[in-house]
Amino acid sequence: MALGMGAYDSLATVDLWTLLVGQSPSFDAADGSAEMIATAGAGIMQMPAWVVLGVVGFALTHFCRKRRARRRVFQRG
Repeated sequence: MALGMGAYDSLATVDLWTLLVGQSPSFDAADGSAEMIATAGAGIMQMPAWVVLGVVGFALTHFCRKRRARRRVFQRG
């Protein structure tokens, strides 16, 4: 679908999710507190897949990077 010979149509995140998992995600807002989460999830699924994967990839590389050991100097008070 993404590598087809036709004109390039942006691949939505919901399409990528369906290709990987096998079923389309459902966001059911059963109560008032889950309504905001369901709305956000539906909005994220309508975004282009490269945007979502780019943000997730950047966050993972930033938060899971190997950090240098810091020298700590303890002051005697």
